[in-house]
Amino acid sequence: MAGKYEAERAALMSDVKQLLKDAEALYEAAADDGTKEGKALKEKLKAQLDRAQQQYTDMEDSVIERTRQAAHQTNDLVHNKPYHAMGIAALVGLLLGALLCRGR
Repeated sequence: MAGKYEAERAALMSDVKQLLKDAEALYEAAADDGTKEGKALKEKLKAQLDRAQQQYTDMEDSVIERTRQAAHQTNDLVHNKPYHAMGIAALVGLLLGALLCRGR
């Protein structure tokens, strides 16, 4: 799952970089002059912006869904095995206390 997230993040970053390059090229080409190249570049920029926004929205939805699933699984685990959860919490507290007291 982490690999899929990293691939989505890398693709989004690549699109953002390409979008910035196209925006810079659009600025340098002075698209307001009405040339074919300027109009084509402006259309390409708009298409890439729309695609990047959609990918960002999809990735955001994916992260929200994974967070909800993890919370649901944790809730189920705590309700199904409360003594295991209390034991783990006690162990983490003990280790954290030992690490904090060790520094003194």
